[in-house]
Amino acid sequence: MNGEGMPEKDRKIKVWDLPTRIFHWSLVTCVAIGLVTGFLSPEWWMGVHTWAGYTTVVLVVFRLVWGIFGSEYSRIETFAFTPAEIFAHIREVAFLKPRHFTGHNPAGAMMIFALIFLLFGITVSGLMVLGGEENQGPLAGAANYAIGDIAASVHTLLTIILMVLVVLHVIGVFIETKLGGENLVLSMITGFKRLPPGEKTPTPRDAHPLAATVMLVAFSTIAGSVLWAFSTMPPSGLINLPENKTYASECGDCHEVYHPSLLPAASWTQLMGGLSKHFGEDASLGQKTAINITAYLATNAAEAWDTEAANRFRNIDPAAPFQITATRYWVRKHDEVDGDVFKRKGVGGKSHCASCHKDAATGRFDDQYINIPNK
Repeated sequence: MNGEGMPEKDRKIKVWDLPTRIFHWSLVTCVAIGLVTGFLSPEWWMGVHTWAGYTTVVLVVFRLVWGIFGSEYSRIETFAFTPAEIFAHIREVAFLKPRHFTGHNPAGAMMIFALIFLLFGITVSGLMVLGGEENQGPLAGAANYAIGDIAASVHTLLTIILMVLVVLHVIGVFIETKLGGENLVLSMITGFKRLPPGEKTPTPRDAHPLAATVMLVAFSTIAGSVLWAFSTMPPSGLINLPENKTYASECGDCHEVYHPSLLPAASWTQLMGGLSKHFGEDASLGQKTAINITAYLATNAAEAWDTEAANRFRNIDPAAPFQITATRYWVRKHDEVDGDVFKRKGVGGKSHCASCHKDAATGRFDDQYINIPNK
């Protein structure tokens, strides 16, 4: 029995403070939302995915600051183990006799640092993808499409590594719970952990929330100012498209008016040069009108833009050089769309971009503005 009349095996102490526990489960939630919206949800959930990323950044920054000013076992210095200590712990686990740690054990500490590093890389690459490919976010003016495309590959790779680490983390928690006889998940909910028999009750240091708040405000002010400065730059992939009433009226009388960035200049020129056999119909125009529209389309064709749509639709199908729906990119992006969707009255066929893409007229085709009609 201890001095308070409690059996030695039942002694518990407060290890995880409330901010640490809120951080932990909030991060779990954000990572889960990010993975689901990134791999399983339809593309128009990108707005949710983006905000999950922003929230993750805030949480990681908070954890680093709280790792300096938090309570005893939340501080980074309490779980900054040496390589020798890490290998010793791994050996103990391998022999099924791990030593008890009041706070994070060496394996858990390694996982924390790895997760923070990965999440930092994932969020930074995500911002670059958002800015470069989507022309959105604070880096829309700083990152071009090529940078965003490379960042997308990095973002995916790091996310896959993150999923592997999450699985390893869950397995590690299960193993430690079985070998140590303590429910670590419950500990991260209640904040209490068991104190082994014979071990003296530690006297932990208190948190310094005021200092943490000052640090967070200072960091947020500096980082926010930098991001705001970047956000004032105009998106690098967009140009000011002049209005052409002739194009809108002459072509819009028969079909949807397509954004010039959806085909390269050569395709527009070839298309306009064969109006007498325009998809099986005679759509001939007067010479002056045809020259006006051809010049407008060629000048503002895909080569003039650095959007995702413009970059993708430059790669036409040689057999159908001016058919957007025949490009490999269009086919791949719409592969999961049921064929019956295009037969709906509200859609009207594969060539009616604006039926589902509410910003089709701008040439942006942002994922969050996709809205497929139900009928």
